[in-house]
Amino acid sequence: MANNYAIFDRAEKKRALSKFLDAIPLYIEAMRLSGNDRELKMSCSFALGDTYRMVGDFTKSAKCYRQAHRLSIAAGDGTMATGAMVGLGLSLRATGSLKEALKIFDESLKAYKALGDRAGVAFTLWSRAGALRLKGDLKPAIEGFKEAKAIFTRMKDPGGVGYCLTGLGGASRVSGRHKDSNRYYTQANALFNEEKDIFGIAYSYCGIANSMRMSGDFKGSLKFFKKAKDNYKKIGDKVSYAYTLWGEGSALQILGMNKEALADFQEAATLFKETKDRRGLIYCALSIGELDFMKDRKKGVRAFKSSLKKAVSLGLGVESRYARELLAAAEKSPDSIPLNLA
Repeated sequence: MANNYAIFDRAEKKRALSKFLDAIPLYIEAMRLSGNDRELKMSCSFALGDTYRMVGDFTKSAKCYRQAHRLSIAAGDGTMATGAMVGLGLSLRATGSLKEALKIFDESLKAYKALGDRAGVAFTLWSRAGALRLKGDLKPAIEGFKEAKAIFTRMKDPGGVGYCLTGLGGASRVSGRHKDSNRYYTQANALFNEEKDIFGIAYSYCGIANSMRMSGDFKGSLKFFKKAKDNYKKIGDKVSYAYTLWGEGSALQILGMNKEALADFQEAATLFKETKDRRGLIYCALSIGELDFMKDRKKGVRAFKSSLKKAVSLGLGVESRYARELLAAAEKSPDSIPLNLA
C-alpha cells in the first residue's frame, strides 16, 4: 500500500514540474495497484484528468474526470466531486462545447460557494470567464477574470493571479486593447517565472507574441512564438503548441512568407484534428482560406462560409466575427486579405 502512494507521490512531483508525459504512466501504475483503496483510485482519476487535459488529450481527460466524479460522490467528498466537474467543464470548453461547459461552471460555482471553498470559487470563476471569452461575451469575461484575480490575490496565490492575468490578456487582445494585453501577459510571465511554472511561462510567451503581432511587430513576435513552442515541446502540450503554430503562421503570413505560414497552419490543423479541437480547426481553415483566396477567390470564400457555419453552430462568437470580417473584406476590399486575426 505504501508503495502505491509512493508512486502517486512521484507522479505528483513530476506534474508539479510540468513533466506531464512522465507523470501519466506513474498515475496509471498507482491506480492499477490501488486495489480496493477508493481514495487513491479517486485521487489518481482526478490527477489523470488534470494531466491529460494539460497535454491536450481532452477525450481521456473527460473520461478520467467523470470517473473521479463518480468515485467522489460514492465517497461523499463534495469538494473533489465539484472539482472533477470543473475539470470536465474545462475539457468540454476546449473542444468547443461551450453551452455544456458553462452549465457545469454555473452549477459548480454554486456548489463551491455552499462549501465555502474560496480557491474553488476563484478557479471556477476563471474557468467560466474563459468560456465566456470564447463565446464572445467579453465584458462579463473580463469581470469574471478580475473577480477571480481578487480572490487569488487575497489568498496570496501567485499562480492563480498569473492565470487570471493571462485571461485578461486574451480578452484585451480580442477587444483590440493590444497594449493592455501585452502588459497583462508580461506581468503574468514574471509571476510564472518566479513560480517556475513552465506551462504558464509558455502560455504567457505565446500571449506576448500575439499581442506584439496585433500591434504590428510581426518580426518581434516570432522570437516569443519560438520561446512558447520550445516550452510547450518540453511538456508535451499538443493543443497549446498548435495554437502557437497558428499565431506564428499568422505573423509569417502578414510578412509575406506564405510557404512557411502554410506549413505552420497545416501542422497546427493536424494536431487540432488529433486532439478534436474544433475551434482550432476553424482558425486554421480561415487562415488557409486566406492563402487560397489570394490564388482562387471562390475557394477562399467557400472556406470562410464553411468556417462561419461551424463557428456559429459551436457558439464561438469571436471566430464567427472573424469569418464575417473575412467575408466582408472579400466582397468590399479583397486586396486587404490577409487580415491580422486576433
